[in-house]
Amino acid sequence: MEETKERSDFIPREKKIIITIAVVLLAATMAIIYYSVRLPSTSVIAHSTKIEKISFLYLKGTNMTPYLIEFEDQNEELNQWMSIFDSVSYTRSPRSFFSKNIRNDGGPTFAFIIFYRDRDGEINDYFLDINQKGYVLRGGKKIYKMVDREEEVFDQLSTWLFEKAVRMPVT
Repeated sequence: MEETKERSDFIPREKKIIITIAVVLLAATMAIIYYSVRLPSTSVIAHSTKIEKISFLYLKGTNMTPYLIEFEDQNEELNQWMSIFDSVSYTRSPRSFFSKNIRNDGGPTFAFIIFYRDRDGEINDYFLDINQKGYVLRGGKKIYKMVDREEEVFDQLSTWLFEKAVRMPVT
């Protein structure tokens, strides 16, 4: 009787291997889905409807040039800015595990400080870096990647920003 009880508690080695393989395949499938699902710009740019002003640095090599955008017609200008970001979709980037610095990829980068109003009417901010290769870093933690047309979107963004922004004096 005892021998039968011991054998019923024993899981055959083959079953353990099959369960382990199934768990690994499930985890790999979930990771692939997590990093391949396309996201809209509103998932990448938080509080996009409550933005008050944008301060940014244009980084190219060792040169940093500060700019400021204060929206005159907030709805129209904010819609223009967001339409540039809406023209592509984004995916989460596994690169965040390896490197969070997208500023040193060799090309130009915009380092934004986005000021927005929260539910209580208080002004808050967060950082958003975008480089020419299509990587977007939000809040120093989450990295996203533009799916297609990275350089085209970056060029559209550059044109719009330099048209609307005021260069800030360096003191």
